[in-house]
Amino acid sequence: MAPNHRSVYTSDVGLFLLLATPLLNEFVIEFILSFGNSDFYQGGAKSAVNTFVGIAGVLGLGFSLLRLKIADSRLVASISFFVKAAAASWLLSAYLYGLSPAFLVLAAADFLSALVLLKAMISKT
Repeated sequence: MAPNHRSVYTSDVGLFLLLATPLLNEFVIEFILSFGNSDFYQGGAKSAVNTFVGIAGVLGLGFSLLRLKIADSRLVASISFFVKAAAASWLLSAYLYGLSPAFLVLAAADFLSALVLLKAMISKT
């Protein structure tokens, strides 16, 4: 059975809740970077990255919760598809810049989620 596109929305809530929570987001970032180059992740750069990821997490959490609360439509699925595709490309670029192989796994997950949303966008939602 293929995953339902609403399961993408639900999983996003969990992910963005981690990224939006201070200290937890730092743990997630350190874990991801532990597989690759984390030399830059110290001092002021560490604080800036944690703050930026925290703000992005809050925005993503709000968007994810909003998607769960409003009625399904092709418009919501299409916007979600384009957001997932853009996120996958950013994660792939982080991998290509040599930050961490974990970014390739995350990019693949977002790409697969985008495919689920594309299917929902094409079929009736």
